[in-house]
Amino acid sequence: MLKHFISVSFGLSILMSSTLSVASDFHSPRTAALGGAGHAGPMLNDAIFLNPSYTSFLPAYGIGGNYLTFSGPSRTTPPTGEPHGRNYSLSIQDGRNDIFQAGLAYTQREDGTMVHVGASKSFIKRVGFGLGTKLYLNHPGSKNGTDVTFSVSGIPSDQFQTAFIIDNLFESDAGIARGNYREFTIGTKINLQSIVLLYIDPHYTPSVETGKLGVESGIEFVLMSDLFLRLGLFRNSNIPYQASRGRGYGIGLGWMAPRLSLDYAIQRAIEPMATTAHIFGATAFF
Repeated sequence: MLKHFISVSFGLSILMSSTLSVASDFHSPRTAALGGAGHAGPMLNDAIFLNPSYTSFLPAYGIGGNYLTFSGPSRTTPPTGEPHGRNYSLSIQDGRNDIFQAGLAYTQREDGTMVHVGASKSFIKRVGFGLGTKLYLNHPGSKNGTDVTFSVSGIPSDQFQTAFIIDNLFESDAGIARGNYREFTIGTKINLQSIVLLYIDPHYTPSVETGKLGVESGIEFVLMSDLFLRLGLFRNSNIPYQASRGRGYGIGLGWMAPRLSLDYAIQRAIEPMATTAHIFGATAFF
């Protein structure tokens, strides 16, 4: 039932528009803790947002939900005259379909609604190709619209993974209204004895006036077989809940049971607006 639903959803999204994108439009607690990094090896349903081509290497069904709340430095609740708000995302992913692998996500942000669909296929062993669609809805003062993402993932060895992503390929007006510009990202993941995982994702955004070159980087420590500590830094990078680009850092914990992942992160944006985000997430997979 799940795989048929995702397959039909992907087909409908293709019919909806000929200019269809997937991107870091919402950070799960796993992604936020890593400073937005993880494009070369997104965990579970994060592939829908970070890199659709990696879904071919996630052979499971996944159902996930994430909730984010953010505020400025004020100690009042709610903060007065300072940025604050709530975002959430719901997603399903099918990595077990023999024809192609796909995922679907619904995201509600302060600046509007987004629907993401991503699909991938591995035609060559250890190489995945992906295409994503993104539908922008309900943004105040902006028309609805779409955009496209293309990505390729490679796993040369068990110790090294890489990916290349072109996000917001058509740089639509609807995307720019949400701070999404065409971006080229090279993702890398290095596995050190399955104890420490390193993520370094440099990116280039040619259309922005300043900060064209940026980086998202993170480190993940395997404290126990089911417990993870994550740290990350980002600079000149997309901050989804602000719909802006800036710098900051993240920290988080994750616990993975046989069929359930529970994650929490704090992400601190330093520029352009000082804010703190708390992100909670749960993903069931089978």
